[in-house]
Amino acid sequence: MSYADARTFNPDVLYMFDTWNKVQSAHEIHSHDFLEISILLEGQSHYFVDNHWTEIHAGEILLFNPQVRHGECQKVGTYSHQLHIGIKNISLHGLPRNFLPTKKSQLEIGEYQYKIIDKAWQLVGELDQQDDGYQLISKGIIIEILVSILRGLTIRQDNYIKPFLSKTEKKQNHLVENVIYFLENHYAEDITLEELAQDNYVSPAYLSRIFKEATDMSPINYLIQIRLKNAHALLKNEDTTVKEIASAVGYEDAYHFSKLFKKYYGVSPSQIEDK
Repeated sequence: MSYADARTFNPDVLYMFDTWNKVQSAHEIHSHDFLEISILLEGQSHYFVDNHWTEIHAGEILLFNPQVRHGECQKVGTYSHQLHIGIKNISLHGLPRNFLPTKKSQLEIGEYQYKIIDKAWQLVGELDQQDDGYQLISKGIIIEILVSILRGLTIRQDNYIKPFLSKTEKKQNHLVENVIYFLENHYAEDITLEELAQDNYVSPAYLSRIFKEATDMSPINYLIQIRLKNAHALLKNEDTTVKEIASAVGYEDAYHFSKLFKKYYGVSPSQIEDK
């Protein structure tokens, strides 16, 4: 089956890091409003997962859907090397946004488990080296990990949630996907909420409500985020000016662009240029 439209499948990686735990420690039971993947690379750890505490060993993969409670404790005399990945902006056919189709957080996905561990070590290598373009390569690896998880889940029917959304929810997901695709490919153009709504045959108020429910931000704030992320990447090119970059991402007023950039990143565009 097809899980997602390749045209619009573009997850946001919130964080990716590997950590060594060599002393006794504890992290309280908590949950997130995004998807988190934790992979035990070496050693062992004590996790609260699937509503009970259990030992997790090297080679095991944990997947925490939004609002799923989990916690961790490193016991005396043990150690662990773990990889943690936080992801949002995932839209799969027939599922709520940012969810993967699993009933349990402790995954058992056969041969795909080994493939994911290999990819996890590849990702750790990228994080350690941080060569040019490592973030793009890392995102590609994470997408491969997600697809391998999805493939593995379909062969374990006891843990697999068959995708289902009502017709209304499917239409809403399709609307959000179309708007995101348009914004990511036309961000440099002059775009208004009214035009977005008109192009998708809905009212501006309805579009804002559905989009914010799915992404936690309005369509225009999402557009601003895309523009600023692209501007941040362009600022590393020493041959371009702030004014040229502002224009390239859709802002004719360089001063307004600079204010938005500093609000989002905490530093001015010129400070990025100087690094």
